[in-house]
Amino acid sequence: VAGRRVGDDAFTWHLRRIGAGGPWCLDLTAELAGGRVDAVRPMLRELTTTLRMAGLLPVTVERFS
Repeated sequence: VAGRRVGDDAFTWHLRRIGAGGPWCLDLTAELAGGRVDAVRPMLRELTTTLRMAGLLPVTVERFS
């Protein structure tokens, strides 16, 4: 579990194994000041890029409002 503040927005993420043999899941929680949803995309892109560089492959992205 890790987190970061960007301005007034707070992001928390959790990398967790979801099955035997290797599948992983990245859970991202965003607490946005003022409801600026455009702040989520750069953070999600940075995290998925970091995971790719570590050898993990993203398969799907789910978004909840």
